[in-house]
Amino acid sequence: MRSRYILPQLQSERGQIWSWVLGIFVVAVIVGLIIAQCGPVIANHLNLSSTARDAADEAASIYEKTRGNLNEVQKSTSRYLEDRGARLAGSITVERASGESSIIYVPVRKIVNTFIFQNVSYLASYTEAFAEGQANVYK
Repeated sequence: MRSRYILPQLQSERGQIWSWVLGIFVVAVIVGLIIAQCGPVIANHLNLSSTARDAADEAASIYEKTRGNLNEVQKSTSRYLEDRGARLAGSITVERASGESSIIYVPVRKIVNTFIFQNVSYLASYTEAFAEGQANVYK
């Protein structure tokens, strides 16, 4: 019988812990969803410049081995980029520099889609990243 007298005093505090735990859970789910949806897109933009530099180094190597055959360089670089989930965003160009060196430019693009970025039209442009790698070529 004594519990009847205690419960009215605690009535206003009943459920506060559960509502607090539920609030933390909801916030954690929302933050996790944002990270899961935005993380791959941000990582794509950050990592693509490294991929472009690596592709330019590969293109420079093939260019030197094939003695300037741009068709072979284009094919090899395309295969190299496909293995990394990227592709050429244009044609590979070579700019003659002073002396015997040249600079090879490799434009690269990669698209990463997540559910939110794919289904919200004004966010779709952020899923595509562009980068241009360059490397020195010595003949």
